Amino acid sequence: MAINIGIDLGGTKILSVVLDDKFKVLARRKEKVATGASPQETAMAMKTLAMKAVEKAGASWDDVAHLGIAIPSSVDPVSGEAFHSPALGWKNIPIRKIMSEAFGMTPVIENDVNCGVLAEHRLGAARNFKNVVAYFVGTGLGGGIIIDGRLFKGTRGLAGELGHETVEFGGRKCGCGKRGCIEAYCSKTAFARRLAKFAEDKKARKRLRKYFGDDLSRIKSSQLLDAWNDGDKIVRGVVEEGFGMLGVAAANMVSILDPQCIVFGGGVVEALGECIMEPISANFRENLFGAKASDVCLVISDLGDDAVPLGAALNAVGAVR
Repeated sequence: MAINIGIDLGGTKILSVVLDDKFKVLARRKEKVATGASPQETAMAMKTLAMKAVEKAGASWDDVAHLGIAIPSSVDPVSGEAFHSPALGWKNIPIRKIMSEAFGMTPVIENDVNCGVLAEHRLGAARNFKNVVAYFVGTGLGGGIIIDGRLFKGTRGLAGELGHETVEFGGRKCGCGKRGCIEAYCSKTAFARRLAKFAEDKKARKRLRKYFGDDLSRIKSSQLLDAWNDGDKIVRGVVEEGFGMLGVAAANMVSILDPQCIVFGGGVVEALGECIMEPISANFRENLFGAKASDVCLVISDLGDDAVPLGAALNAVGAVR
């Protein structure tokens, strides 16, 4: 049987999904990303995981018809170079060449949230809209844009880097090196840094240790949810502040692109669910220009963790049709 593979390489995890020709999920495998691994080491880990997923689906590597890979970086459509991935510490990496050597076939490689918005547009929460913007919140914050039903990548593949939209001039330092990016306010990395600041106080540190342990540098979405459900004021304040800033960023996109729908996804959104919509919506309404809040549909991803690898596979199939 012919199968398709979509792989999502994130800042902390790799998710490999095997799909049939109707994009029904046949198998999934997930594992953590090794800290400090080189691109070559990461590529080999991805191949190993993909092979395990194929085996779990009851298929063989010879059955693979299309391979799509999503990475947390813009990708040059001509050279296949990954421009900049703060989440992985990569810059100007010849990722297509590295992945081709590891997999023994040439994959179609695309930005992770470009893949996510593509899947949500074709199969998920945004399937009834032609003009869509997406924000996916995980280790970092990525974006994607659909215009007139097509993925918009810009001149050099850089369109949709919405995590590096400046929301505060001279603001917090972002992993990309700039200041004031929305990623520096709304992402697991941003939340970890804010919580570490609060943890400088002994009482606060004791409270936060209950949820996050002694290491606040690599917090989990599930830990944020536990603290939120317990009503922890520090965590709730940090999360609400971050997603409030995301509401400002989303309002900016209405002035620039006039989308019909804005999708919010990624691991943090999937974990926290509807509770993040109140701070987003409040700041979205307050910062709109030229449109009413009712003109734009704000929705949470339907596809959850599968959105990015599904989109990677969709993109791979579409690239050869």
